[in-house]
Amino acid sequence: MKERIKDILFPPRCAVCDGVLGPGSKRVCSDCEKKLSYVEEPCCYKCGKEIESEDEELCADCRESTRSFVRGFPVFNYLPPLSDALMGLKYGGRQEYADFYGEEIFRRFGKELKSCKIDAILPVPIHPKKYTTRGYNQAELIADALGKCMGVRVRTDILKRVTNTAPQKGLNNVEREKNLRKAFSTFDNIKDLPETVLIVDDIYTTGSTIEACTSVCMEKGIKKVYYTSVAIGVSK
Repeated sequence: MKERIKDILFPPRCAVCDGVLGPGSKRVCSDCEKKLSYVEEPCCYKCGKEIESEDEELCADCRESTRSFVRGFPVFNYLPPLSDALMGLKYGGRQEYADFYGEEIFRRFGKELKSCKIDAILPVPIHPKKYTTRGYNQAELIADALGKCMGVRVRTDILKRVTNTAPQKGLNNVEREKNLRKAFSTFDNIKDLPETVLIVDDIYTTGSTIEACTSVCMEKGIKKVYYTSVAIGVSK
């Protein structure tokens, strides 16, 4: 009864278009569900991005840049309407929609992630100043939802962001790598350092952020790093 009253007073909304959902609906409306672009085979063996030919193992970015992580598990292509929805989660305060994205990662890749024997989930951190302004880290919210599904601990005591870098939009791959090289670090005196971790982010574009996080994790002594993201940029 309490849940029914809650739904009447505060009706659930679609995690993509923000429209009001009917009773018993999923987290997204039927119209948006049809528009979501899932990553499909063939895809890059490293980052998981869609590629045109099954004859190629890697996408152009992974052929040209260092990839220290073992493998990536992106769910959606970064296209509308999902791209707009992720901006709403990141900048529009729609924190409640992170549950859908975390659960969707698990629905899509739960078996594969279990086989990786993940010891801990690490959300990509944001700078403390940005956290204070925004009030939350969207990657951490997604990681929390995924962690509950997987039964794996989310660790925010390992990775930290030490440089509040300029926005990456408009930079080429080399500029992105340079911009992020020293942006991340690890905390001192970490207890129970895991051997295998899964880094979680909302959007994977060129891979610079994930590679920077992977590098500092491995320098600290973590043996294997995987990553997952809600969305990944499409090949041009």
